[in-house]
Parts: sequence; structure tokens; C-alpha cells
Amino acid sequence: MGGRRAALRRRGRDARLGPRARARRDRAEVQGPAHGAHVMQAVINGARLHYERAGAGMPVVFLHAGVADHRMWEPQFEVIAPDTRGFGRSELPPGGWSPVADLLGLIDSLHLKPIHLVGCSIGGGVAIDFALEHGERISKLVLVGPGVGGVQFGAKYKELFAEAEAAEKAGDRRAMVEADARLWLDGPRRPAGYVKDPIRQLFFAMDSNFDSDFEAAPIERLDPPAAERLHEITAPTLLVVGDEDAPPIFDAVDMLMEKVPHARKVVIHDAAHLPNLEHPDEFNRIVLEFLLEP
Repeated sequence: MGGRRAALRRRGRDARLGPRARARRDRAEVQGPAHGAHVMQAVINGARLHYERAGAGMPVVFLHAGVADHRMWEPQFEVIAPDTRGFGRSELPPGGWSPVADLLGLIDSLHLKPIHLVGCSIGGGVAIDFALEHGERISKLVLVGPGVGGVQFGAKYKELFAEAEAAEKAGDRRAMVEADARLWLDGPRRPAGYVKDPIRQLFFAMDSNFDSDFEAAPIERLDPPAAERLHEITAPTLLVVGDEDAPPIFDAVDMLMEKVPHARKVVIHDAAHLPNLEHPDEFNRIVLEFLLEP
């Protein structure tokens, strides 16, 4: 165990949630596709990626958090929601790979031109990297509790992650997911178990749904990293953060507000790291209003 946490920490542990190695739960046991969605697969850069697609009009691509898969977006719009390599139903072949290249390959395979790009946590970090490398492909950017490539959490936040990392090192998957839920779903300031079913059940299903060895499939990073290039982002950018999220997330959001030229921030009350699941109606309204602005 420990492969994905270590791999993502090397990338910049910037609010990128703790990945797991070799722990899988069949998605079909928990929940089927969103209503009206087409379940699809595409081979991108040598890896078979799972995604769901529904609706019409201006395409919106959602990138999930590191404790989740595409299902975290099911309360949202009818859109394109892929599973990143090694998450959900997407495979993780051995060898180096780039989340940015995979995303570009997917939207090219779907013949999408300008897109609205929405990313949460690790997905937010990928969205930032994509905006830096392929800004001409993005109309608007929405970052939900995002990480920023090249930013380390630092010693002051070490205790926040100690419980989950110890459980992962011990191979105790259940304890690891419970620790993740307390930190990322409930938030560090609210009591354990604060968020109830069915959201809690979905979180446990997503955070357990892994069969991946990221040490054998290292992530290729931007060089220089995103943290040194944020001023290059040209797309209008909306930052969404729950007021009960973990402290490192607020650090990342503050950095983005300072350095991204066209950024604005919205705080969702009584929400931790996944505000779209806790308050889907409010989240939908905030994001839809932003995307519909001229």
C-alpha cells in the first residue's frame, strides 16, 4: 500500500487527496450510471478510460477528486465526467502518463472544441495544468477546493494526514477510508460522521474503488510546475470552496486568488471538500450562473 499517496506527494501534495494501491470495490455493486447518461469507454494514450456523457450544448467536462470517481458529479449537469486513470473503471497500465495528455486525448476523441472545465481537488490541479498547457481549449474554468501543482503541504499540516497515511501503510483499507471521510467529507472542524447517508455511502464506495499501483505508473509533471505559472491562466476562473474544508485548501485558494488574473471566489457554508455533494442545488446555481455569463 501507499503507492498513490507517495506518487501524488511527489507531484506536489497540494490538496491532492490520498490515493490507494490495490484496493478495489466493484462500482456496479453500489450504483449504476446517472439517469440518462451514456456509459462509454475510450482508449486514450494506451489506457482504456471510462466516462459518462449526456446532454447537449456547450460541453462541460468534470474532473473528480482523489477520493472519488466520476460519480461525485451525478447531482450536477448532464455533462462529460471521466474517471482518471486508476480511478473508478479506468485502467492504469504500467509506465509514465500525463493526466493533461489524457484529457486532451479524450476531448479530441469526442471532437469537442472550447469546453467549460470543472475540477475538484486533484481534478482541480489537473484542470489548472490543462489550462496552462492548452488554454485555447477552455472557455471557463471552475476549481472546487483545488490543489496546485508544485505546492507542498509542509510540516504544519502533517498531523492532518497522519491517521490516513498510517492506516494505508498498515494495509487497513477500511480505517484509511474512514480517516479520509473524517478529514475530507466531514471536514476537520466538524464531528466525525457529520455527513450522513446516502452521501457518506457514496463517499465510501468511491474512496474504496481502486485497483491501482501508481508506483509502476508515475505521473508526468509540468516543468516548471503550475505554482510558478498561475499568472498565465487566461480563462475566467471561479474558485468554489466549502467553509469547513481543510486548511491547506484555503492556502491554495488564496494563492489562486492572488495570482490568477481573472479569478473570483465563492464560499459555500456548512460544506467541506465536496460541496457539490453536500449542497448540490446551491453548487449548481453558483456554477451555472458563472457558466452562463457572457
